[in-house]
Amino acid sequence: MLLFANPAGIATFNVSKPLSNVFDLPRIARSYIRARPGAGGSLPGSASAIPTLRARLRRSATGKAACGLVASVADVPKVALVTGGSRGIGRAVALELARSGCDVVVNYASAEAAASEVVAQIQAMGREAIAVKADVSNQEQVEAMFAQTVERFKRLDVLVNNAGITRDGLLLRMKKEQWSQVIDLNLTGVFLCLQASCKLMLKQRSGRIVNISSVVGQIGNPGQANYAAAKGGVLSLTKAAAKECASRSVTVNAVAPGFIATEMTHGLPLDEIAKGIPLGRLGQPEEVAGLVRFLATDPAAAYITGHIFTIDGGLAIGASG
Repeated sequence: MLLFANPAGIATFNVSKPLSNVFDLPRIARSYIRARPGAGGSLPGSASAIPTLRARLRRSATGKAACGLVASVADVPKVALVTGGSRGIGRAVALELARSGCDVVVNYASAEAAASEVVAQIQAMGREAIAVKADVSNQEQVEAMFAQTVERFKRLDVLVNNAGITRDGLLLRMKKEQWSQVIDLNLTGVFLCLQASCKLMLKQRSGRIVNISSVVGQIGNPGQANYAAAKGGVLSLTKAAAKECASRSVTVNAVAPGFIATEMTHGLPLDEIAKGIPLGRLGQPEEVAGLVRFLATDPAAAYITGHIFTIDGGLAIGASG
């Protein structure tokens, strides 16, 4: 079972300071906070203030549709690449993105037959799809995969970094090879695919990236020091990449699943595990895929970047990260 401690502390705020000082609000917003009745201004939230504020925000966002708050129909993603897309969560994500209208590149490392089956299912929906073999920890293979994607589809709108492995062992018994294999694929692989996708997305000034991390990266797990380190690294990498890419309208977010009923959880004492989950059950790949689809394709997610979305049945309630 998972073992974890309570959060270290709770942040506090000095309420005696003006909100404009605490948050350093933009000049436009500060002018409304300073406004007082009878002083020629309007209080924040008043009916008379809202239209004026909206107009000023529109003027300050020249060249950006609707102040960048809502993506236009033309911005809806069309081409997606899913690493580790032949099975489990990756398979569910690839199919869900196809249902939402994306053409999909299904990456796989060894399960060619399974990847081909996913491609066939996507094509049966009326979307285009190809299967591309690549080890995401190998830079040359990653670059070739992205080149093949552009050659076929001319662009890339969505990247879902899902490929991952486990090589479990207690810390004192873990071999360096076990450590390196997991770090190379689960963390370096995400970095390499992020780098390759950003070269395309930053140039086209649009894109959605979703990294699949894990609740283990937030709360740890005995016997998975390598996996926890890699998935925790993915969370930090997500935040750093989001800050670098935001100015070009490329969003980067992470999803952290808990125990999901896939091949990776096969053979575990599932009944015992379920007892430790507030919702009392394991999650399904399709539930994770629905969250990924929202972050990757929904116009309502255009203003979300640099955040971690935990989907774990409540397992990690109270954890930070």
